[in-house]
Amino acid sequence: MSELPSGWAYLSISSLGGTVGGKTPSKSVADFWNNGVIPWTSPKDMKSFRILDSEDKISALAISDGGMRLLPKDSVLVVTRSGILAHTLPVAITNVETTINQDIKAVLPSPCIEPRLLAYALRAFGQAILAKCSKDGTTVASVETERFENYPLPFPPLNEQKRIADKLDHLLARVDAAKARLDKI
Repeated sequence: MSELPSGWAYLSISSLGGTVGGKTPSKSVADFWNNGVIPWTSPKDMKSFRILDSEDKISALAISDGGMRLLPKDSVLVVTRSGILAHTLPVAITNVETTINQDIKAVLPSPCIEPRLLAYALRAFGQAILAKCSKDGTTVASVETERFENYPLPFPPLNEQKRIADKLDHLLARVDAAKARLDKI
């Protein structure tokens, strides 16, 4: 690893409290799914940087009786089991409370890390993370949780994290707008 600027430090997900996983509420309990209003995020929902909603929803009963965990806004989600991991590490940040399925790990908000910068860092280091943390010999591409949680990422002091994340938000919004204009052409 290279030397970092003054005040910066390498931090791992494990030093931030680790990850939490999700699951699928029993499909045999119709009341877990009928009239659901709570987002249940799966890899198919991880197509954008911000999770605003999910294709599938679960009921409050799935949380109270089905053992689901409701994750807070600003949780950083990472797909850790999916065919897409052969070439991309999908990462998103939640704008709403959500639950997740078993193919995703979440890093819960921490007071010492700007969640947007963590998500940007995971995206930026996605290929390196996949190279170092992918499981061998599995039928579906997977990331090994312990290696992922121990992967070192460089972080500046918190005020600088927020400044960098704000700048990235601004610049990437401009990139998205330019892409949309090009698509129209």
